[in-house]
Amino acid sequence: MKADFALDYDVVTVERERKLYLMARLVAGAAPGAEQRRPLNLSLVLDRSGSMAGDKLSFTRQAAQFLVQNLGVNDLLSIVLYNENVEVLLPPERIVHKDAVNQRLSQIKAGGMTNLSGGWLQGCSLVEQNLRHDALNRVILMSDGLANRGITQPEKLVALAHQKRGARVTTSTMGLGEDFNEDLMMAMADAGGGAFYFIESPEVAPLIFQEELRGLLNVVGQNLTVTLVPSDDISNINQLNAYNMHSDGRSISFSLGDVFGDEVKTLILEISVPALHEIGQRQIALLRFSFDEVTESGVQHQTLELPVVVHVSDQEGAGEANAAVRESVLLLQAAKARREAVSAADKGDYERASQTLRQAAGVIEDAKLDSKPLVEEHEALVKQSEEMKRGAEFYDKYSRKSMATQAIYTMTDRHESTQFFRSRESERSRVPEIERKEGTNPTHLTWGEHTYPIQSDLIRIGRAPQNEIVLVAKNVSRFHCQIKREGERLLLEDLGSTNGTFLNDVLLREAMPLNVGDIARVGHEQIVFHDHG
Repeated sequence: MKADFALDYDVVTVERERKLYLMARLVAGAAPGAEQRRPLNLSLVLDRSGSMAGDKLSFTRQAAQFLVQNLGVNDLLSIVLYNENVEVLLPPERIVHKDAVNQRLSQIKAGGMTNLSGGWLQGCSLVEQNLRHDALNRVILMSDGLANRGITQPEKLVALAHQKRGARVTTSTMGLGEDFNEDLMMAMADAGGGAFYFIESPEVAPLIFQEELRGLLNVVGQNLTVTLVPSDDISNINQLNAYNMHSDGRSISFSLGDVFGDEVKTLILEISVPALHEIGQRQIALLRFSFDEVTESGVQHQTLELPVVVHVSDQEGAGEANAAVRESVLLLQAAKARREAVSAADKGDYERASQTLRQAAGVIEDAKLDSKPLVEEHEALVKQSEEMKRGAEFYDKYSRKSMATQAIYTMTDRHESTQFFRSRESERSRVPEIERKEGTNPTHLTWGEHTYPIQSDLIRIGRAPQNEIVLVAKNVSRFHCQIKREGERLLLEDLGSTNGTFLNDVLLREAMPLNVGDIARVGHEQIVFHDHG
């Protein structure tokens, strides 16, 4: 692995105070082959409470089976199920008989409450039983609900995750749907040295499990810590990321966790440099990279040190900005703006939340950098700013999770995950263009990737399983609306839903005729009516 750094400006003007952005960077080599890679000591902890019934449990089974299928004979796996009780479905064993394990997974049933702490601690215990220095010891905790049995206090769970990390058992967390506590799950992953994932809809579960497994199978380094030892020429240090940090009074250290094959791991620090009085080179700090490197001969601890040097010039405005550093700074500032917007919206101050997002978009626009990620980020901020103006109509449990997730992904050096998340949201909300035909009954309806024929005289739509069309989505009531046939016409009628049903952006006050090309909004989902399958 190679370590380096870059400053947004490496030339400063003599006798002038300056704020600089420092990018500390570790560039990993290729991941080892399957035979040389680090073995896994893994416990999969799955929520099977009552709210997991239906598609959630079905796709979670598929995701877990995918994971089993991709483990090797040197890997240890245990599987823990929890509701109000905790059950060890699979004690730790080497994955040789994959079909037998997958058969057990296929028999999981949902029901009961959520003893998150009990399930997770059992998973930690199973990993601890087989703790190996040469293995990657990880618990993957998945939940779709709030911890309401066992230990429920977030601060205790986070402290335990930090304690387990100190004992070399790390934790990744996955929240499914709208009802889990994202602040808790993010904090547990942060304290536990793993990653947090938001599974925004059941069908995404296999994709998220694949992302975590891909990382685990390509680990080339662990316990990466970046330490900055400042000289007297630095008066203040702030990180733009969201890594655990520790200071001993002289230096400040940041824990960046695992390093994957071919990954570039970065940390961005804002440093304040007082006026320097002498022209020439000046070392203002020392950077230290410390990590456990996975090699063919085993695990070796490595420490790399680099002096941070600036050039002091008597020419005003000497030197050009480093575009890569500036891009990273702007993306992280946008992520910070999302966090601040979430905080303001939590207090009902939607105007402030909207302004915060708009200002971040303006900073990116003013930078005038030729960068596709920044163009995409600017568009996302503007859109979210406009949506936030709608207040409580927009800002619900899903929207909060969406914005908080985008922030934490980017602030933990996973901006690509932010982009993939937004692209999935865009795909789900994309409305096909259908020519409107007044007076023509539609024969089908489509939302997202789902298309249904309209054949019955009564089709109810809502979250409850008793509906003909079960729509588990944002702001959808249990029995939200219905399509009914009266004479030769199809009508759309709201069923007293909490957030209303809109037809072509008009709130339904009574049953209204449906036409080919009409668009209904049910909660935050858009349904298109058309005349082809």
